[in-house]
Amino acid sequence: EPSRDLVIEHMADLLEQSSVIVNATKMRQELLNSQRRTPTFAGHGLFMPHVRTMQARRLTMAVAVSRAGLDLGAPDDEPIHLVIAMIGPTYDDKQYLQVYKRLSERLCDPQAIARVVAAEQPGEVLRELSN
Repeated sequence: EPSRDLVIEHMADLLEQSSVIVNATKMRQELLNSQRRTPTFAGHGLFMPHVRTMQARRLTMAVAVSRAGLDLGAPDDEPIHLVIAMIGPTYDDKQYLQVYKRLSERLCDPQAIARVVAAEQPGEVLRELSN
């Protein structure tokens, strides 16, 4: 069973594949530190680690699905099935907060999370997240 830090490390690996990262090591550390202070479990099997950092040129997200579910210590004791990591520059609060709010609102419905987790292809995941 992976730890919360290992899941965040995996998400940082995915984010690092983007060309928008200025310094991958600093971004990774800032994301880890942010989630160690205040982990962002949204309930119903959703974990949304995020941080605003100067290490991101623009808003970037990574998505991971666990059909089996992960025990990451969520306050509601639900296994985590969906992880959405989000980073954005510190100077672009508006877009960052809009996207975070929309995803949080959209995914507060357990059925919406279930549809994302059930998606077979990356395009299906994106469609479910953007509906």
